[in-house]
Order: sequence, then C-alpha cells, then structure tokens
Amino acid sequence: MNNSQENKMNMFYATQKCLVENSAVYSAVPALTSAFAEFESNINTLEAATEKQVIDITGFAKDKAEAEDAMILMTLAVAGGVRAYAMVIGDSVLMEKMNVTESRLRKHRDSVVAQHSQAIHGEATLVVASLADYGVTPATLTAFQKAIDRFVTAIAAPRAAITARKGATAEIRELMKDTTKLLVKRLDALVAQFALTAPEFVRAYGNARIIVDTGSSSAPATPVPVAA
Repeated sequence: MNNSQENKMNMFYATQKCLVENSAVYSAVPALTSAFAEFESNINTLEAATEKQVIDITGFAKDKAEAEDAMILMTLAVAGGVRAYAMVIGDSVLMEKMNVTESRLRKHRDSVVAQHSQAIHGEATLVVASLADYGVTPATLTAFQKAIDRFVTAIAAPRAAITARKGATAEIRELMKDTTKLLVKRLDALVAQFALTAPEFVRAYGNARIIVDTGSSSAPATPVPVAA
C-alpha cells in the first residue's frame, strides 16, 4: 500500500471498531447490519491482498541459489561416474557428453543449466545398470532428479511472486474504491438516521471516518462528514 492507502485503511479500522462497539444501537436496522458485514468482508480481503503485496522475494533468490548449487553438485558427481565408465568401455561419444565442469554449468542461463543437468540424468539412466561400481545407482539418479525438479521450481517462484504482487496491487486499488463507495453511499447515510436517538454514536462514527495522514506530522486531518 502507498501512504494514502495506508491512511485510508487506518480509517477503515477505526470505523470498524466504532461500529462493533455500537452494534446494539443499530442492530434492528437490517440494511445497516448488512452493509457493515460487507464492509468487514472488504477489510478482510484487503488484508489478504496486502499480505501478497508485501511479500519479500529475496528469500526466493536465496532458495534458487541453494537449489542450483545442489543440482550442480549432483550433475558433476553423476557425470564423473558415467565419464569414468565410458572411458573404460571405450565409448568416446558418451565420454564427451559427460565432459562438464562447474564453471561451464554456471555460465548457462537458469533454464539451460536445468536442461543440461536433465540431459546428463537421461544419459546416466540409459546405462545405470552398469554404473554401481562407479558410484552411481538408481537411488543416486532419484536424488539427482529431485535436485533438478527443486531447481526448476525455484526458477519459477520469484516470477510467480512478482506476478501475485502486481495482481494484489491492482486488487487493493479496486477494493479501496469499492469500500470507500460503500461507506459514502450506504453506511454514512444509514448512520445519520441516529442523529437524534443516538447522537454520541453518530459523533463517534464521524470522528472514526476522519482520514489522518500518519505519514506527515504537519498535514491536518481530513474530515469526512456523515451524510445528513
């Protein structure tokens, strides 16, 4: 949320508190209780959208780096075993396919290094029955595949988080408009009817509806008069 939205959200909370504390005053007015229920639902949705918006994506980058390290270590271990096997049986083609280094793998883009590791896995799978003496077993390849899958998932996670954050920003903007409209067009008008029978409630509601700029110590509060 930006500063203006945070100020308005604080006003929503103050208004919600006022209406909760004075529910006995208006409980016999279905239109008001219904509007308040909708108001609270909007607040809950705003809170959920805010959680998406403020998510810290730095953790995703760390997880991706860790996943890449694990995958590269597995790639080098499996490639080394297969390369030794290929050298013993005189398979120069397979031996060259296993000719990988850490620096070479790290020069690849994310998707390419994953594909390269997957190719190593595929070649090893074809001859796994002959690799036990070289330190590569079916269990090794299962762990290798999990490492590849983890990295592929980690590649997509930051983009998904960024997309969700952008969507949340747009959702917050629309919810702010809808909730403000709900207050101005319905709740303000419905509360005004208690000016004679419950003036303290109306006063408290009017005070709650004032938007205070908490981001500036010099800016005056913005009063929002309750409809008469």
